[in-house]
Amino acid sequence: MSYSSGEYRRGGTSGKATAALVLGILSLVACGILSIVAVIVGHSAMSEIDREGLEGRGLATAGLALGYIALVLWGIGFLVYMAN
Repeated sequence: MSYSSGEYRRGGTSGKATAALVLGILSLVACGILSIVAVIVGHSAMSEIDREGLEGRGLATAGLALGYIALVLWGIGFLVYMAN
């Protein structure tokens, strides 16, 4: 029978990382304010993962990448709209 040393380490996946991924996917469809929110939540998730030792770095990175891609597409669309 083994006993824990009394040290409690919160494990699992960061909820913010999951939220960043979902927002990143939705931002590609909606192409708007969600891309900015996905980037903010993604950076917040990265900080939380580093600080608390959680998992989900890949989810946060994917959410950030999708958020930035949607932001660029949104910017290009806005420039095309303004040019017409």
